[in-house]
Amino acid sequence: MSSATNDEILAAVDSLAEQVKRIADVLQGQLDRKEYHAEYYKKRKAQKEAKGVRLSNRDKHCLMGQRDTRLPSVEWAEKFEWFSENGLSVYNFVTWMAWTWNQNTFEHVPITKSGGYLNVMIGLSGKKPLRQKYSERDVTGHLRVNVIRKPEQVDILSDALWWKWTFNVLLAIHSLVAEKEWFKKKEERWVRPFKLACAPFAELEVRGTIYDPHDRDLQTHSKMYSCLRPTLSMLWGSFLRGLHAKVEPFKMS
Repeated sequence: MSSATNDEILAAVDSLAEQVKRIADVLQGQLDRKEYHAEYYKKRKAQKEAKGVRLSNRDKHCLMGQRDTRLPSVEWAEKFEWFSENGLSVYNFVTWMAWTWNQNTFEHVPITKSGGYLNVMIGLSGKKPLRQKYSERDVTGHLRVNVIRKPEQVDILSDALWWKWTFNVLLAIHSLVAEKEWFKKKEERWVRPFKLACAPFAELEVRGTIYDPHDRDLQTHSKMYSCLRPTLSMLWGSFLRGLHAKVEPFKMS
């Protein structure tokens, strides 16, 4: 009889322990949910605060028209000097600059990618961005030829959005650094890609002529393109890597 009683007591204790465990699990689950929601809303608030300091997108094509004077060009010029001091190339800077301008400057990302196209913001519909599809060639002007022989090839290169991006973003940086001692002391092979990106305003001389990508003269482009193509290809590749990057490239400590 005593043995049966002990078994019953042990069974009751086990049952009670199981109930206590279930209650503890429920309480822990509630606590976990509270902590999760607290962390979620904390991150959401931080994201909103970070987004709040970003520039509002203008209700027009993100690369057309006059340069946006709200851009932090002075800060970007200082970062350009940091790249120089740390042994990084102009191509590295173009990658970082493309990511920064695209991902970390405006409320809405100016250029997204999907379905093999670059979707460029051309305005707003209410508070939502309107986008137009462009091929990579339309954006960069990258011609996979060694020599330009056709007027339509000149048009593709001259009308590329790349030149509108460099005008809007890089040219102001060039204006700020062109007379700086550190920039003047840099070797030509380091400076040349940046001058090419800022053509024609940086006055890069190629085969005796100042290069102007907007010049529609077929003979002029035919003479220059084969010389410039390797550098342009590296600039375009750097630009696209920055647009497509998921996280900040060349992040500074």
